[in-house]
Amino acid sequence: MAVAARLRLLDALGASASSLVETLDADACAISRALGDALLFVTEHVRAGVSLQLGQGYLASEFPATQEVLESRRPRALCLADPHVDQAEARLLRELGHASLLMLPLDVGGEPWGLVEVYRVEPREFGPVEIRAAGAVLAELSR
Repeated sequence: MAVAARLRLLDALGASASSLVETLDADACAISRALGDALLFVTEHVRAGVSLQLGQGYLASEFPATQEVLESRRPRALCLADPHVDQAEARLLRELGHASLLMLPLDVGGEPWGLVEVYRVEPREFGPVEIRAAGAVLAELSR
């Protein structure tokens, strides 16, 4: 991929993260590139100015719900208010200071590319209408 194309993609990813935060009344969004089991942080948009970046990346296999989203290619919403929430994801949510998470697989140019994570501080779960709205925001990247 040429440098100019990479820069356009990075701009598009940043704009998508910002749009998702606004559209879903969320507090933050992070987008990561999936390379095998590794998820590498690419960009974020946060309302409160506190970064979601805890390092350069992490292994999807350490977070079963994340791995499920990447393998199934289906979005998944998690909330700390759910007594059955995946404990690995719950630990990370608490560490980041958030209570709700929406994870979506990300396709770029019609190919699996990465993961989008949208966060809320409040324990208000993302519902089907919001999941569809997030899919619409990300649809432009998939073309």
